[in-house]
Amino acid sequence: MATTPFVDPDEYFARVDAGSLPRAIALVLVYWVGSLAVGLLWRATGEIPLEPVTVLYLLQTLEATLLYWVIPTVLLYGVGYALGARLEPSDTLALAAWGLVPMLAGEVVSNLILYALSALEVDPTIAPLEPDVLVFVPLTLLACGWAVHIWRGGLQYGFGLERSTATSTALLTAGICAGLLLLPVALM
Repeated sequence: MATTPFVDPDEYFARVDAGSLPRAIALVLVYWVGSLAVGLLWRATGEIPLEPVTVLYLLQTLEATLLYWVIPTVLLYGVGYALGARLEPSDTLALAAWGLVPMLAGEVVSNLILYALSALEVDPTIAPLEPDVLVFVPLTLLACGWAVHIWRGGLQYGFGLERSTATSTALLTAGICAGLLLLPVALM
């Protein structure tokens, strides 16, 4: 039975082919297309004024995707390297890319819940916070927690860090990623 980093990252990252750069690039493309689909669906069915989808919009979502891929890569690689892990940049890119999948899952679920609340015409004033905050923040934190699970397994079994060091490195990386994702919500 094939293992995946979502269910058993320890076993997956112990494999020789775990750091496949083509697979990582495919994951990043899936994240970008998934983010575009979620954004376009929300624009088309939500109460957001429908603006034309431009090349600039497509490039901005690609830029955000690359940012969410590169920042964890740099953090995982930099901290791991400083701690003596046997890291290769391409393997670190692959490890970071697997963390995008929980982020996309959180984005999809969050938008589906918000869409359902909107479709059911739930009164947003019944809660002390905006529905966006009530739904997006916990799901983002849950997605980042899932990414910690994946990254810890990769750092420990793929790169040879001790469990406590791999866990703290993954937590630091996910904490910074969560901060980046939640900063726009905090500034609203």
